[in-house]
Amino acid sequence: MIPTTTELQLILPEIIILFTGSLILINGVTTRSYTITHTLAITGAILALLLKLILLFVFSSQDTSFTFIFSGTLVANKLESIFSIIFLISLISCLNLIKLYKNKITEYKSEFYGMLFYSTAGMMLLARSNEMITAYVALELTTLPLVGLVSLGKSYLSKESAIKYLILSAVSTSFFLLGVVYIYALTGTTFISSATDITIHYGNIFQGLSYSQLNMPNDIYTPLSSLNISNIIIISMIFFFIGLLFKLGVFPFHSWIPDVYEGAPTPITMFLSVASKSAGLAILLRILLSIFDLNDVSNTQWNSILKWPDISMSLAIMSVLTMFTGNLLAIKQTNIKRMLAYSSIAQAGYILIGIVAIINSNVSSEAIYVSSVLLAYIFGYMFTNISAFYSIAFLMKNSDSYEFNNFFGYGRIDIWNSLFLSISMLSLIGIPPTIGFITKLFLFSSGVSSGYSWLIIFALINSVISAYYYLKVVKNLYFVSNELEIEKITFNSKPPFFGLFLIIIVIVFGFYPDPIYDFCYDAIQSVIN
Repeated sequence: MIPTTTELQLILPEIIILFTGSLILINGVTTRSYTITHTLAITGAILALLLKLILLFVFSSQDTSFTFIFSGTLVANKLESIFSIIFLISLISCLNLIKLYKNKITEYKSEFYGMLFYSTAGMMLLARSNEMITAYVALELTTLPLVGLVSLGKSYLSKESAIKYLILSAVSTSFFLLGVVYIYALTGTTFISSATDITIHYGNIFQGLSYSQLNMPNDIYTPLSSLNISNIIIISMIFFFIGLLFKLGVFPFHSWIPDVYEGAPTPITMFLSVASKSAGLAILLRILLSIFDLNDVSNTQWNSILKWPDISMSLAIMSVLTMFTGNLLAIKQTNIKRMLAYSSIAQAGYILIGIVAIINSNVSSEAIYVSSVLLAYIFGYMFTNISAFYSIAFLMKNSDSYEFNNFFGYGRIDIWNSLFLSISMLSLIGIPPTIGFITKLFLFSSGVSSGYSWLIIFALINSVISAYYYLKVVKNLYFVSNELEIEKITFNSKPPFFGLFLIIIVIVFGFYPDPIYDFCYDAIQSVIN
């Protein structure tokens, strides 16, 4: 099918990202100029972000809730635009750090930039996928370049981390694909939402898994009323979740994170911690929200077929195990990158609270509220984590080690970056008036309202545990002296502009979070409606 002009316009940011990545690779085998490579990268990323913001403005001004493109395989709406903005902000942040870090990666600079752009394009396509095979291809486009990026550090640890990441991600993707195969066998469709505004009518996988048959041709799927295969449904959903929870770093699919975070070049560690996690959540949230295409998700037949409450309880238990695994193992770390890796695992446990609350929503209004709270939490985590890694990279620009003792006394030397890192640590704990506090507060309250008060008690306990290792960073910066480092480093009286921008967002939205919540609420509401 030949794409229309409208379809090309809606997917233009992804085209620009792919085209920029290809231009960078061509430059790598022609001029091999690093200046041209970096200029192309910054220009392409900013242009794509501006276009995505324009498209988001168009959706808002025209009140366009949902548009299917490319025969319904992709969607264009506010939700995918928000996730794409997260990916592009992460990309631009990564590009800002690469120039500082360029001497610590291999000589393949153009390949480094090119693969980063291809991975970003994969994430953007994953966020707007409406068909599971399309989502699988986008997932592969996301993951394989990331494996190459992890391996491009100069240390032996980078190569080892890349191999681990490649093997484990291949296994998780296989589970995801197997789940898709089972679901297709049961329903006859791989489409997440029913594409009813195009010439061909596609079914919804959750409509196929229920008795509802909402305006669907009888030959789209086999109704479960004639089959006794509820156990196969459970197995398919388990495989489904395994493939996606790996991206989030949920226990017991978390083992890759510490080694990969430590071995990857610091800009890629930052990119992985935010963009990769958000990409997994984007497709998972799209799938969960498609449940509410059904007339009544509280229908007893629906719950008896899929045993949905059993799945939510399993995810709640995984959330507790993930939080404790991440926080307890983070305490004993002596390397700040490994510490933030385990912190990232704990954050995945908090994210599962929102997913559990969505699954337990009986009406669309509950699902809209909880989903918007979860999306706002991801926004807050993005700005906080990028700020933390940005400050760490500047503090350690003259060192190859990220051990805690290398941070001794830096609060008296590099005042601004030490301050930014300290505020980021406080936001990760959830101390007011930071964005981490307000987003965590609303996320935990959604867990209480969904009937999982015991889960929130464990989450609060873990927040207290996390304060130990986050505040350890602050202690090393300000309360431990290191005269040798003071002699080596020149004091910088001017704060880095991008770091200052990030920390202002962390603080300002901590005081006034309404714009982010309204932004996220409108995006979720447009998808469900």
